[in-house]
Amino acid sequence: MDRAVKAELKTIEAELRWFSQLAEKRGVRSETITLPSGITGAELISQLAKEFDELNRMKKHVRLAVNQSYVEPFTVIHDGDEVAFITPVSGG
Repeated sequence: MDRAVKAELKTIEAELRWFSQLAEKRGVRSETITLPSGITGAELISQLAKEFDELNRMKKHVRLAVNQSYVEPFTVIHDGDEVAFITPVSGG
């Protein structure tokens, strides 16, 4: 089997944490999902936005935190990572 094909078949598990209106619309604050190995934060958002309308609507404004640290969209998600979807908040 080609190495690239074999690499695509590998998966990881990540714990997703949802906040504010994303948690309300998703109906959960956290969930564990299986992802393809090597997926980036931007790819994860794009993948989830296909089936989660609220994330699709807000994806340009969502910040990601991996293991409680903000990360850039090109950051690779690893097995066992906690990925938080942080939405803008307004104060008064």
